[in-house]
Amino acid sequence: MRNHTRTRDSDRLLRDFDRTAKLVRPFVAERFGEENADALYRVARAEYEKILPQIPRINGIRAKMLNHFLRVTAQEVAVYKAVKERGATPSEAWEICHEGIRLRMAEFPRWKRWLLERLMYSALMRRIMSRRELKNQHGRFGDFEVRYMTGDGADFDFGVDYVRCGNLELAKKLGAAEFAPYVCMSDIAFSDALGWGLIRSQTLADGCSHCDFRFKRNAETQISSKTPEVQQTIERIEQRSHSSQSR
Repeated sequence: MRNHTRTRDSDRLLRDFDRTAKLVRPFVAERFGEENADALYRVARAEYEKILPQIPRINGIRAKMLNHFLRVTAQEVAVYKAVKERGATPSEAWEICHEGIRLRMAEFPRWKRWLLERLMYSALMRRIMSRRELKNQHGRFGDFEVRYMTGDGADFDFGVDYVRCGNLELAKKLGAAEFAPYVCMSDIAFSDALGWGLIRSQTLADGCSHCDFRFKRNAETQISSKTPEVQQTIERIEQRSHSSQSR
């Protein structure tokens, strides 16, 4: 039964990978050409299939989103390895990954976005975060460890410091530590789509002591990297996005 469940999960995750690959294919073909786009897809999918058994699984309701992020990280590392094999740069790999997340999130129903944002900034959530902060609680979920805080609503509403990150640990395990600072930038597309209002200036992958997640309702996403190449990529993507919107 366990092997059957594992096979079923793998099939589902591969279908999810294929869905993202189909959406992002025009973007990849525009930059690498039609034939290279097909080749990149085949290599990336094969890499992802090899990675699947190595993705940790965290138990518990509160770990659901973390498990999702681990799977996204695994997909991104697979793309990075495929792109690297063909001589392209980490930055080029990341632009594919960012576009893939952006397109997938565009499919996310608006009513779900609205509901998740309401729940995230509800009075209940604020009480929960305040209680955890007062008790100096550290949440530990697999390779993730976080501490909680609340704000006054001016700079931020509440925050989470990641003092250990499972996504970084997975990237290291898969031999892609150099790509980890890019993986952290997945939160740009998630925050934009889901209304997180995420403000973050540093990450563990950048060599900092922690990742400083700060959430403010109705705020624009403000994420930067202390790794110069990553920050340049962020700015290039933003400039391209602004140019396309102004047309």
